[in-house]
Amino acid sequence: MSRILSHAKKNYRKAIVIESLLLVVFYLLIYGWQRQSAVDFGYGFLSAFLPFCTFIFIIFYRKQNFSTKLTALYRAEAIKFILTMVFIIIAIKWLLVINFIAFFVGFLLALVLNNVIPLILNKI
Repeated sequence: MSRILSHAKKNYRKAIVIESLLLVVFYLLIYGWQRQSAVDFGYGFLSAFLPFCTFIFIIFYRKQNFSTKLTALYRAEAIKFILTMVFIIIAIKWLLVINFIAFFVGFLLALVLNNVIPLILNKI
């Protein structure tokens, strides 16, 4: 594996750990304020975070030929999009999200962190 890919793999592993810790911290802060909003926030956060983890797994941790890397990237992105939609539907339909604002704040925060944390780690 090239040095660049191994560096990116390390950065994304660190990003997943940092984002997981931030999820716990935000959840506990909101839980102290309002219990149901914390649960809805957690559902929203996980709706964006779990597909991101799946994407990272498909790109960096599956064995693939160098010539199929671009195909794997598009395939992983499609899977990430589909999983995001499935998780949102499950959260709204079966997990009975009550506070949609908290849900989408968690979702948008996870999307922002999915992009910002790897950029910050790349600059360090």
